[in-house]
Amino acid sequence: MELQRAQEIDQAVESGLRRWQPSRTTRPAVPAEGERGAGVLRALPHRQPTHKIELAHIELPMARRVTFKPGVILPFLRLFVWLRVAVRFFVGNWLDMIKGQSSVQRSAVRFREALEAAGGSFIKLGQQLSLRADILPYAYCAELGKLLDRVPAMKTSEAIAIIEKNLNRRLDEIFDTFDPTPIGSASLACVYQAILKTGEHVAVKVQRPGIGLLIAADLRALDWLMILAEALTIIRQGTTTQFRRELRKMLLAELNFRAEARYNEMFRLRAEKDDEGITAPRVFFDYCTEQVLVNELVSGVWIWELMVAVDEQDHEFLADLRKVGIDPGLVARRLVRTIHRELLEHLFFHADPHPANLVILPDSRICFIDFGSVGRFSTETRNTWRELQFHMKNHDIERMVRASINIAGRLPPMNVDDALAALDDIYADWVYAVSSTDAEWWERSSAQNWLRYINVAREHGIPVSLETIQFFRATFLYDTIIVRLDKDLDPIKEWESYARVAGKEARQRVQKSIRKRFDGPVRLDYMAIEQLVDLANQAMFRLQRRFEDPVFQFKETVGKIAYGVSTLLRLAYSVGIFITIVLVADFVASTFFGVRLSWPGAVLDAIASSTWIKLVLLVGLLIVIRQLLVRLNEPDPGSRT
Repeated sequence: MELQRAQEIDQAVESGLRRWQPSRTTRPAVPAEGERGAGVLRALPHRQPTHKIELAHIELPMARRVTFKPGVILPFLRLFVWLRVAVRFFVGNWLDMIKGQSSVQRSAVRFREALEAAGGSFIKLGQQLSLRADILPYAYCAELGKLLDRVPAMKTSEAIAIIEKNLNRRLDEIFDTFDPTPIGSASLACVYQAILKTGEHVAVKVQRPGIGLLIAADLRALDWLMILAEALTIIRQGTTTQFRRELRKMLLAELNFRAEARYNEMFRLRAEKDDEGITAPRVFFDYCTEQVLVNELVSGVWIWELMVAVDEQDHEFLADLRKVGIDPGLVARRLVRTIHRELLEHLFFHADPHPANLVILPDSRICFIDFGSVGRFSTETRNTWRELQFHMKNHDIERMVRASINIAGRLPPMNVDDALAALDDIYADWVYAVSSTDAEWWERSSAQNWLRYINVAREHGIPVSLETIQFFRATFLYDTIIVRLDKDLDPIKEWESYARVAGKEARQRVQKSIRKRFDGPVRLDYMAIEQLVDLANQAMFRLQRRFEDPVFQFKETVGKIAYGVSTLLRLAYSVGIFITIVLVADFVASTFFGVRLSWPGAVLDAIASSTWIKLVLLVGLLIVIRQLLVRLNEPDPGSRT
């Protein structure tokens, strides 16, 4: 045995020596006799790398972004569909006006019906427009909210082809059973139920073929229409730019199922950590792509079923639910806690928590589904929300108004005093309703506040960002569900309950941080100190530059004069270019061809003899005058807060 062990050791040593033996191609030449350093220069062993260095160089893959390039032809063709929708809407309104039947409600219904008739991406656009009470009257938003995202299902063969193409596997290699009848059919995707080879019962969401390109084409056609409306001063210039950008962002985000899967999983993991009865389906990432999403099929009671049962006092149904631990009051309180957690602590919040996206499980657990629409808050907005809640608890109406208007950020030229007075009425009515014992449930709902806030924003020109719109929609939907499940729930007391729990958790984090520093600052503290010193130095330098080189912005002090002068200069520039072209043409004609052109007379004769030219010049002049009047009627920038 010892002899065998010795032989194994000898073989290992010989193998190691061979690996270290220098190759013949890299052995340095032995110096000839008599050369300098001949006694020192000798070959030493060289280790040969096992792998080639070229294999170590890789290109870092970039994150793929879902983009759609509709070109020009498809948006141009979709433009006719938009024009058909517009003709149907405006002609109908015109006929109502002739008949004396015109009303906002009838116009809103007609607008919804026109979008429904167009179908496809128009339904999704209408649903997104239903959020924009800052742009459309509330009657329109309420009517567009009725748009049912139910369209004829796609062919099962198309869905199977998309699944197999995205997963690069045959359907029978993925699923043990696949139900060809969809359990949901929306404008963007169809949802099927299936059983994986591993036995899990799943929901398979498949994106409709070509829907991304179609939505991108509709968005481009909408851009053209809005830009034209602004150029003709039908719509105030610049009012649709932010809206169109945000609408594009929201719609295209819903087309990326891989991102939706990640949001779903992050929400589930954070909810499990909070351990407050909130969850989300488990995602099977091995079967998820930009066009296919596979997650756990959740079975329970839809929250809208619970809402209807509470409204109609269906005691038999409610008694059956209580047997499995489902209590409407507990569900309502958990939703309130979820609002505060999402808005103040989590990375993002579910921006579309309507009743069809919430499933009630046994023990009153709430499962959120469909994370195609999520929102994120800036630190500034979170702090403003905390401030608003603090003043709400103290019934300090004036400071609630100041905090809420800070959500809008920098204000445009507007009458701030009138806006503040309108907001003061909103919060006063709500605080009195919450404090009263006989107020209706809808009076105590904060959703009423947001609707009135949006109306004030539209009336006074307060900017409303996508972040704010998503926040209002989420809280509006949450609050509508909560007050219908428990009409006696006090939002102030629930906030205080959340604040106590959050304060306890914060105290634990602070205590843990202090214990780490019993022996002195940690390394990160020294980095923070270094950054503070650098920040102080930069602040001093900026202050010095401010005193030495003050900057005065001409347009901020005399914006209206600057706008008028710049408009006149643009007109003068255009006229100057025209005169230059005329002079150059006259010079070329007289110098090289011996022809003297009478441009002034020819131009005047053409204008005098052509009605169309007169009409074009008149429309252009009216547009310029309209732009000047709109700008001159705006409040001075000095009225900003």
